[in-house]
Formats: sequence, structure tokens, C-alpha cells
Amino acid sequence: MSDPSTPWPATTQPSGTERLILNAERGDADDPALDLSAAARQGRTMFLGSDEGVRLERLIGDGEGGWGQHRRFPLDAILDLDASGEADIEGLAEEHGWLWVLGSHARTRPKIGKQGDDRIDLTQFATLKNTRPRCLLARLPLAADPELDGAVLPVRRDGDRRAGMLRQTKYGNRLSRLMQESPLLRPFTRIAAKEGGADLEGIAVAGNRIAIGMRGPVIQTYAVLLEVEVVPTRTGRLKILGPMHIRVLELDGLGIRDLKRDGADLLILAGPTTGLDGPCAVYRWADWLGDPPQHDQIVRRHRPERIIDLPFGRGDDHPEGLVLIDLPEGRRDLLVICDSPAAARIDRTTHSVRCDRFRLPDRDG
Repeated sequence: MSDPSTPWPATTQPSGTERLILNAERGDADDPALDLSAAARQGRTMFLGSDEGVRLERLIGDGEGGWGQHRRFPLDAILDLDASGEADIEGLAEEHGWLWVLGSHARTRPKIGKQGDDRIDLTQFATLKNTRPRCLLARLPLAADPELDGAVLPVRRDGDRRAGMLRQTKYGNRLSRLMQESPLLRPFTRIAAKEGGADLEGIAVAGNRIAIGMRGPVIQTYAVLLEVEVVPTRTGRLKILGPMHIRVLELDGLGIRDLKRDGADLLILAGPTTGLDGPCAVYRWADWLGDPPQHDQIVRRHRPERIIDLPFGRGDDHPEGLVLIDLPEGRRDLLVICDSPAAARIDRTTHSVRCDRFRLPDRDG
């Protein structure tokens, strides 16, 4: 871990920008550009997750830095899930024609008090919301969109491929139960997410091997990453096989905000665990694919390399999602999508948000 007396390095300068136009089914109080929390791409199709509602947003790239033709997909039309509350989608990953979707699995405290009212009802304040709608781990088949050449859309069924998820129980799902059974994580499953409680953000997939990032807790100074083996049943429902592996990472005291697999490597977006503003960075776990969990209890401390130092705002511009962007001549950039984007990024006339790209360094620097 870096010396805490050493100041954080200067932020990396963006190499370009992309513009996301989210103008479908928009209401005055429902602007999807303001609460984006996850992203994944297949070709010219980009999927975005939100920490509001139970839905996915889809955009189509124009090859010139613009993403539009916005369409919204309610998840309860594809999956048999609890849509009574927010799914709080915090992770998206695409692999081999499947879109994986991860909810935060987090407990939250109700927002209280009306504007201009300084009084707090402590009884109401002490009540944590039910986690069941956020206990979502699913995969959706991606099928060719018959109306848009080269685009894909999530469907309930595509031939023999069926959408499926971990079964939601009264109190959560199998993944939430495994966290509750873990001696290390159990205390944090009883705490609100932004107060240091369990909060899942980011998913990466390699066959049946699933990596899941935790924004919280950060334990001492170590970020936590979970790995499980997930397989489909005959009906398409997902099932966790074997134990849940806990891996600890030195990320300079930051929690995990997103994961993106880059070949054998794992890119990790890290930022503050709580709702406070603070340093954000991208780390590279070189050859994560060749470094599977070795033991249930005796674990290594992994030290991914910090490769990009991201700018962040004060009360806005919170980096939440990563997308790999292919550029000419074999170059690649990393698109960073922010929750609560700064006002300067938003064009309300076109319902668009501007996002920064950063040059992805080669593994040799």
C-alpha cells in the first residue's frame, strides 16, 4: 500500500469524450442521465444500469463518439423478479452473448425530512429498507435487434438460451445468505450501505467464474472482492456452486465501484466507500484470470497496479461505470461514466451527458 503521508498524484488528463443521449420516456422527475451506475458494451450497443427503478437503458454508437437511439427495457418483462422497489443496478458485464446484471444487495436507510424541515423522526430513521429487490444476480440472452443492424437487445428467451437469475427469497437470495454466513462479512450485512455496510458494485465474468466487487465494507484498509461459481439449471435459473471466496485487495483504502474484464486482466474502478467525495482511481489486476482463489480461509493480499487517477467533483461527478472503447490503430480508451454528473456535462436540450475517456496504458506502461 502507498505511504499515507504521500499526497495523491495529479489526476490523469482525459484523452477524449463521448456523448450519451438518453431521451426515451423521459419525465420531468426521471432523467436517467443523472443516476447511471453501471455499464457494459457489445459492439455498437451499450447497456447502462441505474440505481433507480428496475430497468436497463440501451444506446447505439454512431462510431464518432455519440451514443443515441435510446431505448428502455423493464427487467420485470424479462425476469420473474420483485419489482416493488429499486433493483439498484450496480454492475453489468457482457460475455459470449449474455448480459449479466448485478444489484447492490444493500440495505438502505429511508430518506427522511422534507425540504425546509429540520426535524428527524428517529423511529423512522432507525428503520432499514428491505434488501430483497436489490438482491439481483441475473443473466439475459442478447439477441439481434431486427430493427437495427448490428445492434442487440436483452430478451427472455433466444432459442435454447433463457434469461435466469438467483432465486429471490423472502429476505434476499443465495448470495446475500452467503454474506450473512461469513464471519468476516456478517456484521456489515446489518448496516446501511453508505455507512460501511455490504454494498455490491461491479461484476466480471469468465465462464462460470464470477467476480463481484464490494464498495463496502473496506476492512481496515482492504477492499473486498467476492468470487463464486455460478451455473444455470435446466430452466435457466442460476445457481451458486460451492463456497463463496473472499479476496482482499490493497486499493489505498478505497472500495470497489466497478469491475471490467480486459482479457486475462481485471480493471477495477475504486472510490470512497461512503457518500463522501474523495479520490477515485482505476487499478489493473494483471492476469486475474490465471490467479483463481486458492483457499477458503488463508488468503493473499493482492496489490493491483494503479494506472489512472480520475478527476472527481464536490457533490457531483462520482465515477461509477467503466466501458472499454476500441479506437483506430488498435488503441483503446476507458470510458468513465459518472453518477450525479456535474452540470457542465449535461445538455438538457438534447437530454445528453458528456463522459470522459482515458487512454488505457499497456501492461508494460
